[in-house]
Amino acid sequence: MPVFPSSKRATQICCALLFFASSGASIAAGFECPEIGKGEVRISPVQAKVFTEGNSADLANEITSLIVSLKSQRPGIDYSSILNAAMAAYCPVIADAKNLSTQEKSSRIWKFEAVLRERLASQISSGGDSSILAQVDISPKVYEALRDKAASLGQTPSKYMAALLDKAASDAGQ
Repeated sequence: MPVFPSSKRATQICCALLFFASSGASIAAGFECPEIGKGEVRISPVQAKVFTEGNSADLANEITSLIVSLKSQRPGIDYSSILNAAMAAYCPVIADAKNLSTQEKSSRIWKFEAVLRERLASQISSGGDSSILAQVDISPKVYEALRDKAASLGQTPSKYMAALLDKAASDAGQ
């Protein structure tokens, strides 16, 4: 005959499970932002708007900008400190976003951390010398046209696109 816990023991187990399950949920719902790294990065109103309303490419670009900024402000900064500082700066922006539901806030926090870790991994694999500062969503058809044009000029697609963007930025500044 199987042995079942007493009703008192079953209640204790259920309460413990509920406590542990709810403690994680309350942290996510309450958005207790990390204290480690707090104040190392200032988020401008423009950045906050991108963080709360931008698409994946915008988020990736802002994250890269944060990484580059932290590395220039603190040469030799380790990647865990970058992660802590970026999360401590980003979390309050999302926690205070009135236009996002709790579920959307949780999703954005998780997405931010995933993209941040991916960008940091990219920095590590490139020896910390990554020059990628922007990512742009383009259709496969547009990419293929850019790739073909770059090949006809003896360039890589990324070098060709960077030259196009440099020229456009230069022309816009006139």
